[in-house]
Amino acid sequence: MCTYIIMNEQNTKRLMGICRKVEGNCMGTRVRRAARVVGNYYDLHLKSVGLKGTQFTLLNAIFLNPSIAITQLADLLLLNRTTLNRNLKPLERQGLIRTSPGKDQRTRILQLTQAGKSLLQQALPLWLEAQSGVVETLGMRTQRLAEDLSQLENLEINSDSSPQIK
Repeated sequence: MCTYIIMNEQNTKRLMGICRKVEGNCMGTRVRRAARVVGNYYDLHLKSVGLKGTQFTLLNAIFLNPSIAITQLADLLLLNRTTLNRNLKPLERQGLIRTSPGKDQRTRILQLTQAGKSLLQQALPLWLEAQSGVVETLGMRTQRLAEDLSQLENLEINSDSSPQIK
């Protein structure tokens, strides 16, 4: 037997009101939308050297953490390993990074190649232009936003319980 919920006009209006509040106030939606806009802004600035903002972030993180294991890099950037591996493959194909076996067969170590260092050096001024544009747009709120975003990064997702702040 199937049970159907028939929405009457009153329930539809109530649901519409709730959905309008969600549309304008959902932090998940707002953060994702802002992340897409800001990400595209960085992509546009880095395009002339053939990088996307995400690739720049990876090159920068690997440069700052030489011989870092993929698992450690995933933890550092708050990415799952599958997503990280998918994003690393083009950098490896282009000869910008090198992977080598770690202490055991399950571990892979990342290093920037000379070509990767060179490209990172070319990209840094372009990144600075993008960063300056974002900072200029936010003005005095830049530091507060950085602090707020850091706080959001502390949301802990645990499949066994409700999300919590660490």
